[in-house]
Amino acid sequence: MRKIAIFLLSLVVPAAVAQADPRLNQGPKPGAAGDSVMVSTQLPIVTEAALDVLRNGGNAVDAMITSVFLQHVVDYHQVSHFGTMSAIYFEAETGRYHVISGVGQRPLASRCGKGDPSAVSVGGVVRALAALADRWGTLDWADYLAPAIAAAEEGVEVSSFMYGINYHSLQTGQENSLIGNAAARDFYMPDGFLVPVGERWKMPALAEHLQALAEQGADYMYTGAWAEKFVEAARSGGHCVAPEDLAEYQVQWQEPVRFRYGEHTLVGSAPPDTGGAFVGLSLNMLEHFDLAERDHYSESAETLEIMARVFGRASDETRLAINDPLAMQVPIDVWTDPVYGEMAANLVRQTLRQPGVRLAAPDSKTGEAPESMGSDHNVIVDADGNWFSLLHTGHGGAPGVFIDGVAASGSTARAFTEGPGRRLVLPITAVMVERDGAPWLAMGSPGMPPQPVTQVLVNILDWGMDPIDAAAAPRFWAWRNNQARIDIESRISDEVRAGIRQSGLVLNDLGPYFWSTGSMQIVWRDAATGRLHGATDPRRLGWAEGY
Repeated sequence: MRKIAIFLLSLVVPAAVAQADPRLNQGPKPGAAGDSVMVSTQLPIVTEAALDVLRNGGNAVDAMITSVFLQHVVDYHQVSHFGTMSAIYFEAETGRYHVISGVGQRPLASRCGKGDPSAVSVGGVVRALAALADRWGTLDWADYLAPAIAAAEEGVEVSSFMYGINYHSLQTGQENSLIGNAAARDFYMPDGFLVPVGERWKMPALAEHLQALAEQGADYMYTGAWAEKFVEAARSGGHCVAPEDLAEYQVQWQEPVRFRYGEHTLVGSAPPDTGGAFVGLSLNMLEHFDLAERDHYSESAETLEIMARVFGRASDETRLAINDPLAMQVPIDVWTDPVYGEMAANLVRQTLRQPGVRLAAPDSKTGEAPESMGSDHNVIVDADGNWFSLLHTGHGGAPGVFIDGVAASGSTARAFTEGPGRRLVLPITAVMVERDGAPWLAMGSPGMPPQPVTQVLVNILDWGMDPIDAAAAPRFWAWRNNQARIDIESRISDEVRAGIRQSGLVLNDLGPYFWSTGSMQIVWRDAATGRLHGATDPRRLGWAEGY
């Protein structure tokens, strides 16, 4: 564990180091502005590909599908081509919000005989992209895959960020033991070593797979040759999956979670995503603490403690209560009810220390880093006023499976293995803020986003921060691993540190900027000028651009 912590800390962005090229490094990123369209994704090459689609007459759906397929190549270390996807799409023509859930789901345990289904997930991302193309796309299916195929053939320029994560995943055996798979070793280490920083990592096996997908359509991965290979590989590894599990996978269309925060109406990811419910419940409680009248949490131990305790309660309350709604009821209406928010806020107040009591929590710790956080989040707005906020990630396949360049190594996320609702419960958090019946801001983050997204939202909505500054502000996690503990970036005062310790809470120092606290992608429309603006996070390699 110590080696992993040291590696993760090596990815911390230095506090005052100037970056030679913000497009290739962690560090401050410029904001973007445009009159017609705006794109904010996890890599400059992906943002540029999306803009090319929009310039050539495509819409937000076309640009997003192209972006996701390209990220399966150029952001290979963060996502999976047989993974999970969930998104909110605002359709300007109808004024409707749509949630599309391509979340991985467990095989039906009762029909595949021997084997363990508990770590197997039928990845839904390709099915979901096909469903989006069928409903709103304007391009041919093969056009969506062309940039990804070209990138796999030409090779991906390896950044220090990519190299570090690949090293962590393989050399320390963290990627579900893919190091034991000969095909995976050849893919990641074509010359016996990981491709060095600055060199091009060519992926011929993945290029060939993507070409087959372009020619045969999404069914190639669910009923075609790739599906047959996956079932055989998973079963040979002792895992439970049947051909029917892939063939019958269905994308779910849902309504988003809706809630109010002050004068704002927000829409968020729907269950089994945990993010919409978590953000809704947290803001429902925070509304009763008048954050706008308080000092910022990075400058006030009292504000930080209140927010941490609110997040702790929201985490505890939602942890096991959110499930696939096809199988279980989820009390969204209760969590977003203002009366419940007031009651829960009062309960939080009564967990604070007694007046006048000064406690002494353990000293802040250094080097105990949270786990690494993958996935990609993209936000795209087109010239017709369609808004799209999407996260895609891993959580598909079976442990140790690697087929034709596709890392399909399974998931241990919580999910049922019987019944109709077997989708994974994951902390996906796409959020839009509405004005006059349409979005004015959309955002999201990869990783473990419910708490960080809530923090950035209150930075914008309560403290009036520009979204660029809101994303860069110190971030924290509260109540990690069932401990009354705050993991926080170190850009806080000694006074705040002392105040938190006196409250009896453990403070864990993450360094100035810590990549696992997420990478916000934000697009918003200026109310005065009508222009679109975009921001990305300094903690990773994102890029925002528009025209």
